[in-house]
Order: sequence, then structure tokens, then C-alpha cells
Amino acid sequence: MSDDEKSHHGEFGARLGSEDVDVVRGALDDYQSAQANTRWGVDNPYWPLADEVRFAARGLLARPPSGHSHASALTVMWHLAEEEDADLIADALEGAPDAEVWEMALLAAGTALTEGEEPNRRLLALITAMALDESLDVRDRKKAMHALDDLDLPEVEDLIVRLSESSDLELQVYAVGWLATPLRLRVHRDRVRRLAESWPQDAGREAERIRSEALDEGFHSTYWKDTELDDPVLRRAHDELRFPPSDEGCLQAFATLLRSEDPIAVGIALDHYESSEGLLGVMEDAGRAEAYLPEVLARAREVLRRPMSPAEVSALNMIGARHAEPGDADVLMDVLTRTDSDAVRHEAVWTAYGVLDEAEVKDERLVAAVGDLIFDPSVGFSLVKETAIRVLADSLGADADGILLRALREGEPKAQAHASYFLVRTGGLDRHRTVLEEVAESWGDRPPEYPWGQDPIELIFGKPHSVHWEGHRLADPDLYRAHKRLRAPTVDASYHQALRTLLASDDQAAVGIALDHWWSPDGAVQRGGEEAREPERALVLDRIREVLRQPPSPAALSRTYGPEAKHLSALSALDIVAAEEPSLLAEVVETAASDHVRGRALDAVEAVFRDAEEAEPPLVEALGNVACDENVPLHDRVRALELLDESPGTNSVDALVRATRCPEVEVQAAAAWGLMWEEVIEDHRARLAELSASWPVEGAPCEVTRVRDMLNASEE
Repeated sequence: MSDDEKSHHGEFGARLGSEDVDVVRGALDDYQSAQANTRWGVDNPYWPLADEVRFAARGLLARPPSGHSHASALTVMWHLAEEEDADLIADALEGAPDAEVWEMALLAAGTALTEGEEPNRRLLALITAMALDESLDVRDRKKAMHALDDLDLPEVEDLIVRLSESSDLELQVYAVGWLATPLRLRVHRDRVRRLAESWPQDAGREAERIRSEALDEGFHSTYWKDTELDDPVLRRAHDELRFPPSDEGCLQAFATLLRSEDPIAVGIALDHYESSEGLLGVMEDAGRAEAYLPEVLARAREVLRRPMSPAEVSALNMIGARHAEPGDADVLMDVLTRTDSDAVRHEAVWTAYGVLDEAEVKDERLVAAVGDLIFDPSVGFSLVKETAIRVLADSLGADADGILLRALREGEPKAQAHASYFLVRTGGLDRHRTVLEEVAESWGDRPPEYPWGQDPIELIFGKPHSVHWEGHRLADPDLYRAHKRLRAPTVDASYHQALRTLLASDDQAAVGIALDHWWSPDGAVQRGGEEAREPERALVLDRIREVLRQPPSPAALSRTYGPEAKHLSALSALDIVAAEEPSLLAEVVETAASDHVRGRALDAVEAVFRDAEEAEPPLVEALGNVACDENVPLHDRVRALELLDESPGTNSVDALVRATRCPEVEVQAAAAWGLMWEEVIEDHRARLAELSASWPVEGAPCEVTRVRDMLNASEE
């Protein structure tokens, strides 16, 4: 473990041990957030502290609820609960103060109940009572049933059978779904069929799934769903394999199909062995099925040695990358040579991955056979070519460069995109930057494909392109080169020169792109820290001032933000400098090119005031001018006065007094409200009373009512 990790864990452990409930709750929430991210393939950095996390969660549950403390603790227990936590979870479930705690307690209960050899009887009885409680909403009863999903107990099965006879259709369907799994159907098929046949046609998706998959179809096969076996013996064996009465009967049916001379029957048997929904999913003792693996693989290879066997796609799928051996290379090349089926090609290529990935010396013949698929004009771009590119890149690494570069030169655009992705992933950007950039430039502003959700243009040139100008390509060659330099991952003199080139140009998009790179945390700061902004700061301020006085940019320049792109880039940069540049911010407030710009500038003023001890005079003056400008929309004038009211310090009084002389009642009332602080109200009471007397009584704006109420209260 690195020193940084030790420090990080130490800080996290200290939070877990804090006496402050909110600090502990925050740490538990961080753990849960990191745990949720594991679904994207990343590790939970706090996992080594799982015992401490569990202990902290127990501590919170032992205390009375405080805010979301019990919800946070139970969310963690959903993943970490042990058998001994069952009573603590039962306490939380019984005393749940709200729906969030109740739901998380049920999820945690499901974990705790499955951790021991025997489930906690108190917790089991509590959840059972909830599932049977007809006063609860059906959705809540289903959540209680869900907590028992993983318990294989006679009393749970009896409960679900009882609920399957419920008069509530939604609850009945949910319960029948629990009974309609392959193993439970052995006992409950007649009940499931009787109930399913009684449901109306519009009973919902789950009802339809039960009727079709569980009762009518089961798992037919992977590749033979539209095919029926001619031989009645084989047909009967297939039926028994889909709905086996016992493990023994299931294995006998499987062996009958696997050992037959009917290639379709063999293919169905191979599909059932390979699929998680097939043989292993319907047997109580999966170990008995696993004993057949050597025979299954031998049969699959025998199928592949037969010319043009219909079952070869199932055989390839069965062997796959997991069971492939070096000796499979010859038969794979034969299959790739003779087949015209994309399904067969795909499975053969994926099986080739298993051969190539494990071999110290790669079989050049197999590499060539897989590579030829990428350039086969009779095969359009599909999963076959995509998989061929991936298999060669993953199994050969940099040794696949030759084939991938050929794909860049000769392949169709989608093949180019996938080849680019894998070249970059294997370090090829440093080896082949020029050709990769040439190909990316040939695609224009969008790639032809997004391999694995990634934009290959961004992978090649770097990101961000910008924030508000995504996809726009600068037409001027010098500006285009400067933009390309900004996207590279490092900062040096050439980076700053590129930024200045764009900022100094007359191209609106170029200036906007430069501003985006300057302000965005993914731009200059990510490459060189805060100091990377300083060299161009003065030029950026000039551009902000200039841009925010101009009309919007042409809509065609930004496909996402349209005509607002230019102003948004400048406003985002203004947010960065607003606190240090009050004169610039004041100028933008007064001279805004549009209501939108003014509104965003007022937002920036609010943010500056929030962190300041005293309002800067230029900002106070600008707000006062806006408030009194009859050409500004009324809501912006009132907003300016509200900001003066909330401004730190006392130097806004003169501006507020001036605004009380405006003719609009709303402006007068907003300004008057700003003068009603305890420190200044007495100095202006006469003026405030005069205003109040002049305002209408009927139909007065809410600002008027507020001021009058305050005046009356202060006089009492």
C-alpha cells in the first residue's frame, strides 16, 4: 500500500471513529458511493476498511435516528451485514421513521438472513408479517417478499404459495414469478399453470414472461429456436431438458441429445451446456453436470472437424475463448475458410482469442485468417469485424500494429474507428501519431463509430475539444493547429502560444474554444495547475469584456448551444475571475449584450457577495444603475435591488435610496425593503412612510405588502 493510500485510509478511519454522527454518516455515504462505482469495473478504495465500516454502521444503528443516519448505516449493511446484525436490523425495521429507512432495512435484512446457517427467526417473522399484511401497499408487500428471495426454506416457500393465491393480481403475479424458476417448477408447475391461465391478457410483462418462458418455452436453445427436432425420441428428450422432472432425468435427456447423430440435437445440447439458463440453471446439483465437460468439449471439437456441420456455431460457442487450446488453430482456420455465416465467423474469431492469448508464440496462420476478415469486402462492418479487431489487438498488443494500420488505410470508416481505439489503447498513439491524426481529421467533426462508448477523435487529439463548441472544426489552418495543440496533454511555451493565437483571432469559435480551455478544470488547469492560467489572464479579461458586449454568435457554430455558445464561454470564464475583477464584472452587468448575459452576470455578483466582507463600490454602482434603468426588464431591476439588499457591508444605502425615486412601484418597494435594516431604517423612516402612503391598497405587489407589514411591526 502506498503512502497516499495509507494516508487516505487513515483519514477515512478517523471519520468512521468520530463522535459526530454527521461525520460518520458522511463516511458511510462515501463508502457506499465507492461501492456503487464498482459496477463500472473499478475497485472500492475503502474495501480494506470494510470491518471498520460495518462497526461504524452498527454504532449508528444502536443510536436513535439523526437525520439520515439510519438510512446511511442500513445502506452499508445491505452489502456488509452479518448474521449477528439481524436483531439490530429488526430493531431498525420496527422503528423505521420513514419509507427510506424501511426500504433500506429490508435490503439489509435480506443480506443478514442469508449469512447464517439458520436465519434469524425474529427478523424472518417480522418480514413474513409484512408480506401478509393486507393493510400495506402492494409495492411494500413485494419489497418484503424480495427480502426473502435468497432463502431456500420450507416456511418461505409456504409463504409464497399462500401469497400466490392472493386476490390482488399484482401480488399474485409477483409470487408466481418466485415459484416459476426451473427448480421450483418441478413442484409447482400445475399451480403456476393454473394461475397463469386465469390472468387477463393485459396482466403485464411479468405475467407474459411467466406464461411464455416458464410454461410454454423454457430455455429452448441459443441458435436453434426456430427449429424442431424430427425424431420423437429426441423431441421428448428436448422437452425434458427444458422442463426436467429431476436431475437424473435432466442428465439422461442431455446425454441423449449430445450423443445423437442429429447435428441439430447436438447443437441444442451444446447450447444447453454453455448457457447459464440451460443445464446448469435447471439442475439442483450443478456438479453432476460439470462432470460432463470433457465429453462436451470433445463432442464440440468432433462437430468442428465435420465439414459444414449445422452444429458448428453451437460447438464454437461452447469452446469459446475459455476452453480453447492451441490444437484448435487448424480447425478454426478451416471453419473461417469454409463458412459464410456471420454467427459462425463471430464465434470462431472469439475462440481464436483463446488460442492466441495464451500462446507464447502466436500462430501466424491464425492471425492472418482473423485479419483477413477485417478486409473481406463480402463481409460488411458488423460484430465480426469489430471482434476480429479486438481479438488481434488484445492478444497481440503492439504486434497487431501492422494489421490495425492497414485497417486505418484500407478499412471502411467504422473499422478505422475501432482500429484507432485499440491502437491508442495499446500505446500506438506515440508510435503512429501522424497516421492516426490524419485518419481522425478525415472523419470531420464526428467519428463514424464510438467503440466501447469512447470517442476516438478525443482519444487521438485529447480532450476536451471545448465545452460549448464541441464538434466544431476551425477552418483556418493556423487556428486548427493551435486548437490541436491545446488538446495535447502537456503545458509548455507552445501551449501558451496556441492559446494566445486563438484568443487574438477574429474567429468567434476560436476565441470561444480558447476561453473554454482557459476556464474549464479539464483544460489548462488539468494540464498545468492554476498557474497555467496566469500568462493569458490579461488577454482573457479583454476578450470577456469584448464578447459580452457583442450579439450572440451564429447558431451553426455550436451544434449543442447554438447562438448562446459565445456568451456562455465568456460567462464561464467571468465566473473564474469575478471575485478578483469587480470592475470587469460591474462593466458586464451594465453593458450586457442580452438579458441572458445580464442574468448570468447577476448570478456572478451573488456568488462574489456571498464570500466577500464588503461589497466593492463598482459593483454597488453598477447594480444601482441597472435598478434605475427603465430599459432593463423589471425582473432584472428588482433582482439588482435584491442583491444590493443582500450585499455585505453598508455601502449600498445610497443606491437603494436613489432607486426609491423610480416611478415603478415594484422597484420602489424592492428598494424600500433593502432600507429596512435595523441600522438604517430610522434614518429613512419618513421616506418609507411616504412611499407606503403612495402605494395602492388593492392589488398591490407582494413587495409592497412586505414593506408595509415591516413598517407596522416596527411602530408597535
